[in-house]
Amino acid sequence: MILDDDQVLIKNILGGKKSSFEELMKKYNKKIYNFVLRMVRDEEVSIELTQDFFIKIFSVLHKYNFQYKFSTWAYRICYNLVIDYIRRNQAYVDSLNDDSISQKRLVESKNIISENGFDKLEKDEIKEYLWKTVDLIPLKYRELIWLRYLQELKYDEIAQIADLPVGTVKNRIFKAKELLRKEIEKDGMFE
Repeated sequence: MILDDDQVLIKNILGGKKSSFEELMKKYNKKIYNFVLRMVRDEEVSIELTQDFFIKIFSVLHKYNFQYKFSTWAYRICYNLVIDYIRRNQAYVDSLNDDSISQKRLVESKNIISENGFDKLEKDEIKEYLWKTVDLIPLKYRELIWLRYLQELKYDEIAQIADLPVGTVKNRIFKAKELLRKEIEKDGMFE
């Protein structure tokens, strides 16, 4: 069996080489933190949960199955930690009373490239608008959008992480896109 870079690090960690765990942490710290931040929307909690994730990974690393990608296994652990946190500590209200940016506010912004009026919004503002819109849809759809488009995972990897059949993942992502389209239409972005 040929091991990838992550698996070599894991073999070293399990063999007692602590510096390999530091290397693994450096590789995944930003990705895990960003993933957690998108889900909980709180920087302090994200830092804490990211630390909890690495403690958990270290304590269960001996259970890792080398037949699978480490990243998929790790995201599954992270996903479960975050979902547990959300269930214990937050009551999400998926409503339109969020502090999302409306199209009108974006258009009135000074950060617009104007060609014959307001033809084009700056790329960063569009991204910000889209992610704020993602925050409006229910968590069961939002989390799959994050895994697919922020973490750039394949459907089968998302299925393993979310413990769902691949067909359900595809259906929920399709449904999420429909919900996003409706939210964007409500905001007048397609008019």
